[in-house]
Amino acid sequence: MGQQEETGAGARDASAELIKRSVAMILAQTRAGAGTALLMGGTLGAVFVPAVGWWHYLAWYLPLVLVMLARQPYFRRVLEREGTNETTLRHIAYVTAASNWLLALSVPLFSSALEVADLGVLTIVAIGWISVAVAVLAVQPRVYALYLTVCMITVYLGWVQRTSVREMLLIGVAMCLGGPMLVRLARIVQAQLRDLVEAAQQNAVLVTQLRRALQSQEEAQRARSRFLGAASHDMRQPVQALLFLSDIFRKSNDPARRDAMAQQIVRTGESIDSMFRHLVDFAQIDAGTMKAVVQPVQLEQLVAAAVSGFAEKCAARALRFRLEMQHPCTVAADPVLLERMLRNFLDNAFKYSLTGEIELKVTCDGDVATLCVSDQGVGMEPEDLAQACNAFFRGRSAAVAEAEGIGLGLAISRHMADLMQVDLHLESMPGVGTRVTVHLPLSAVSRGRADARPIDTGDSLLRGRLVAVVENDRLAREALCAWLLEAGARVAQAASIEQLMEVLRNAAGAPDLMLADFRLANGTGADAVEAVRAAYGNVPAWIVSGEIDLGERGLKLPVLQKPITPERLLQAVRATLQCAQQPADPK
Repeated sequence: MGQQEETGAGARDASAELIKRSVAMILAQTRAGAGTALLMGGTLGAVFVPAVGWWHYLAWYLPLVLVMLARQPYFRRVLEREGTNETTLRHIAYVTAASNWLLALSVPLFSSALEVADLGVLTIVAIGWISVAVAVLAVQPRVYALYLTVCMITVYLGWVQRTSVREMLLIGVAMCLGGPMLVRLARIVQAQLRDLVEAAQQNAVLVTQLRRALQSQEEAQRARSRFLGAASHDMRQPVQALLFLSDIFRKSNDPARRDAMAQQIVRTGESIDSMFRHLVDFAQIDAGTMKAVVQPVQLEQLVAAAVSGFAEKCAARALRFRLEMQHPCTVAADPVLLERMLRNFLDNAFKYSLTGEIELKVTCDGDVATLCVSDQGVGMEPEDLAQACNAFFRGRSAAVAEAEGIGLGLAISRHMADLMQVDLHLESMPGVGTRVTVHLPLSAVSRGRADARPIDTGDSLLRGRLVAVVENDRLAREALCAWLLEAGARVAQAASIEQLMEVLRNAAGAPDLMLADFRLANGTGADAVEAVRAAYGNVPAWIVSGEIDLGERGLKLPVLQKPITPERLLQAVRATLQCAQQPADPK
């Protein structure tokens, strides 16, 4: 509807511009034509005065002078009174045609007193004048056609009884053949003028679009500059803290002091990880590459993954965390985006809560599951709440709670909710707290089962397991393998597919789990998983990668995106090993 209105407005603008230019054209031509008519009438006096005398000549020439001198002021008054419109244009054209007809009228007025040779000269002048009038009246082809017809008849009447029937017939045929050609010329002139106006309108539209595009580009550039400035400033803060904490940890000999510094280093690292994830997500949103793949998601498993370690994190700050979930259910959502949203909500609740309780409540009512995160934190003022989902916005509550961050969590969550087409609602009151609610449609394909077994939260599933790791970055590989060894697992590590297969051949038995980077020196992590499964069967596997668009490549493997916290990796590994242990569901 809006596009149709815009098209209609454009057509009206083009029509108004055509009328405006037509009026300007006819006024310019009549102004020049008036002088030409007066000069031509004065010159013809050399033919008329000897034949009819001064009085007869002046009786024709003086009205011509008066009309030609008066019509321009008259046209100005008409324009001032009526404005520039179709009616005014037609009125000016008719008055111009009538005044120009006075020259053609001289042929029948003086034909009886002129010699045939003089009458022939006068006729040629009149026909030339009629033809030239196409430059004046072409903006109104119908008016010019009427003017041409009347003038031709007037000239033709001047030859009646002055020549033979055969010659009159030839003159009439010539007029009938020439007249339509002149009318066609008028239509061509009008069409060219219309095309010129339309081209000008299109150029104006293109210029406007170009100007808007340039403004949009400038705004985008300014936004990117603000983005880089904000990111640079806020990323420097935890890095600065990490440098001092690391130095204190290195120099201290007090075990209690070192333990406190280690905890602060962990929290600072988590803060950097959160900022980094938000920046990556925002970059995807800015590039338009973030997509939602909606599928059935077992909500209890996703919630368990998102809250893993959160209760302990809250306890370290004397905060209480309560999880309330009625029964298992399956929703239609993108599991990656939904887990990120939930983690963002929990992180915000933690950062903005000084005391009190954080609650995550999941309920199912009809065909909708409601996920609600509420806290008893500092809350937000109404004016800050209205801007809470704007990128890089941090209200006054951030200063009150001394909360870390760059103001992207809620903006990213809002965009993720829009991608999944789910409703996100935010409520907050200063000094009372904040509540974030998401309504998710229940999946029609799969339903949660009441007898589903909870995920094992112990370390027993990893202890003694053989984990195959293929990672071409040496530092990342060594750190991951050291963590797995610390968790009690046995590790077969390599930098390439060929090296991994060689290491596994020397190991005792098939691997229980595989962790593979996606980008390898020769092939991909998916190729590595395929090679291992071809040799050892359906080995559970995860892709652990920094690639941000793996979800769009149609991989049939679960993906963990770097950087990943140890708790998140441990939870994913536990869930995978537990699922591998469960017997197939008979159907």
